[in-house]
Amino acid sequence: MNRIDRAILNALMVNMGYKDGEKVAIIRQEWNSAFDEQYRDKFLRSEELCRRMYQVFKSAGVEVELLSYIPPEARNGVDATPDLYEKIGFKEIIFMPTAFSLTHTNFRRAQNEKGSRIASLPGFTLEMFEEGGPMDVDYNLLHQQTEAEAEKLRNSRYVRVFAEDTDITVEIEPSLVHVSSGLLTQPGKFGNLPGAEAYVVPVHEGDSNGYFTVPAGWGGAGPLKYRAKFFVEKGRFVEVKGDTPEAQEYIDKEIKPLIFGGKDFNVLAELGIGTNPNITGEYVQKKGWNTLVAEKISGSIHFASGNSKGMGGRNDVPVHIDWVVPGARAEYYNKS
Repeated sequence: MNRIDRAILNALMVNMGYKDGEKVAIIRQEWNSAFDEQYRDKFLRSEELCRRMYQVFKSAGVEVELLSYIPPEARNGVDATPDLYEKIGFKEIIFMPTAFSLTHTNFRRAQNEKGSRIASLPGFTLEMFEEGGPMDVDYNLLHQQTEAEAEKLRNSRYVRVFAEDTDITVEIEPSLVHVSSGLLTQPGKFGNLPGAEAYVVPVHEGDSNGYFTVPAGWGGAGPLKYRAKFFVEKGRFVEVKGDTPEAQEYIDKEIKPLIFGGKDFNVLAELGIGTNPNITGEYVQKKGWNTLVAEKISGSIHFASGNSKGMGGRNDVPVHIDWVVPGARAEYYNKS
């Protein structure tokens, strides 16, 4: 068995805690001919990984199904189609190496309620299983480090984040702190691979105010063409600004619809802190932008707009966009 296949099997055995006799599903999104051609490569890479995972698991004697459906929209957070709900039945373990994320959807929640353990891998590629890649890490140690970060969040009410042209204070719900360390071994657990991050739901329309800046080349559902400065007031995004008229035109066309294009899309839905030392800005730049990888960079902090219900919050909308800020630091405190 080569190193990539061994790492894929390790994801099942270690990350998911596979036990003999458990049923496994791999969810694949098929290409929708109505989508823009710019997304086709995402689907091709996803299909390649899905089929490789299926082959590796099948060869290891695992009872595994590859289940496909055609997504109706080219966007993260869009729910699965009724036929997938019908086909999946109950599986102890579900991998979702999809082109667009199913993490913050009713489909994912419904499977967790049945007791399934779910690993979401939107935008994942075979390269991520290579030596030195984001999956090539001691996940037991990473779990301890991520738990330590989560404990800081649990003991705080406010988090102030600093970075280049960034100063924002977020009022958080300490009871809604989560650990996505890459270990998903208990029934009903879910998380994104690769690990790891500690993340929390902000208080809905709470005392969260300030601004953060995402550099060009970072993102976002995709890498930004221009630097963008996001403004938050009372727990909602209120404005996004560029440095030049050209940048503002791009932001108005490409970024603002994701945040202001629907009712409650602009709710501040998440504060996340990356903890994976094997992922760096250089790695992401070399391999190509992937939000779910970039947000795990140790030293990065991300803020999400949109759906928070998937993490225990109140905001139930069909969009969840993570905006990653590199080189950030956080201060934790409580107000009287």
